[in-house]
Amino acid sequence: MAHIVFATVGSQGDLFPLLAVGRELAARGHRVTVGAHAIHRDAVRDAGLAFVMASGIAEPDDKAAFAAKAFHPWKGPRFVVRDLAAADVAASYHALKTFCGEADVVVTTTLAFAGQILGETLPVKWFSAVLSPSVFLSPFDPPATGVAWLDRWLRGSPVRAGWLVRFVEAVTHPWTAAVRDFRRTLGLPPVGPAGDPFHRGQHGRDGVLAMYSPHLGALPVDAPAHAVLVGPCRYLPSADALPPGVSRWLDAGTPPIVFTLGSAAVHAGERFLRESVAAAAALGRRAILLTGSPALRERLGVLGDDVLAIDYAPHGALFARACAVVHHGGIGTTHEALRAGKPSLVVPHGFDQPDNAARVARLGVGAVLPARRYRAAGAAAKLTAMLGDASLLARAEALGEAVRREHGAKTAADIIEASL
Repeated sequence: MAHIVFATVGSQGDLFPLLAVGRELAARGHRVTVGAHAIHRDAVRDAGLAFVMASGIAEPDDKAAFAAKAFHPWKGPRFVVRDLAAADVAASYHALKTFCGEADVVVTTTLAFAGQILGETLPVKWFSAVLSPSVFLSPFDPPATGVAWLDRWLRGSPVRAGWLVRFVEAVTHPWTAAVRDFRRTLGLPPVGPAGDPFHRGQHGRDGVLAMYSPHLGALPVDAPAHAVLVGPCRYLPSADALPPGVSRWLDAGTPPIVFTLGSAAVHAGERFLRESVAAAAALGRRAILLTGSPALRERLGVLGDDVLAIDYAPHGALFARACAVVHHGGIGTTHEALRAGKPSLVVPHGFDQPDNAARVARLGVGAVLPARRYRAAGAAAKLTAMLGDASLLARAEALGEAVRREHGAKTAADIIEASL
């Protein structure tokens, strides 16, 4: 039996793939500990894994204000990386040090800066998880910016895309100053052997597990030599079973459109949800809204018999009963929509979401409507076009069958075990 520690910073989209791999390893008899923020304590324990508090940052009192700040179009990434993840590196390091020191393997995600330092410096196997293609920041597969003409121009040449990569690296370098400063207090060089911890330096010394579907993108040619594209690592909270009341509502009518902004952006999504209700009404379609909290659901008021507002439902089971999914483009939600074989209208808010949205569109199984332009009329028009396109619907179903055959958690667990 080995001890594997997973260290993650972020939303449920960052956590759930690790829970999938952790459960697979636990089923094989290994001891698994997950270090994360307190908001994930229940989810980790529900997965049957050990939890350790690995953050000194308090849970925000006003989640809507926090989400609005985190998903600001251009200030949001700096806030999350610099003011949250990097600023928390010392507290996280001291919280994780004991657990990682007695571990055989440490697995880290992009913003788990403390876990990266421990993986680099301790006598353990260190793997990193890449959850979406844009994390590699490669000129050979440049991440989409959300500006259509610019993205076409950049994708036309690795040289041009290289300008984008260098620009992103230069802009984001100051964001990890706190990490460099903390490394100095440990007697380490300010930057690890591989580079900036937000980019090349995040990749594990002993392996890089790319936990996304190969249909979204292959490994770029400049990915680390020991990177493996394992596929999506699917975790099923609540055993992927719908609450009885939701099942009865679904059984009572036609397949609805599902509207969701995931676990983070949803807290700033009241306007999105109101526009979504109007879009569904314009189409004469039933709708399910995932509101993320009872408070937001109550603010929406009485919605009528054709609209069901609920805090949350397992995406796999719910999306399978939908006619289309309107979502933010988080990698976990994107995978579930693809797996369900349903068309997606992607409404990206920030981070990797514009790139995930562009990849869905290039696959021919969805469309994109930027968050700043999301209005009922525009959403209804794009949904009408998708739902009336027989070839798009057929592509979505065929792709769903392919994604359902991918089992990334098993492959990732195999690689981790082999390293032992």
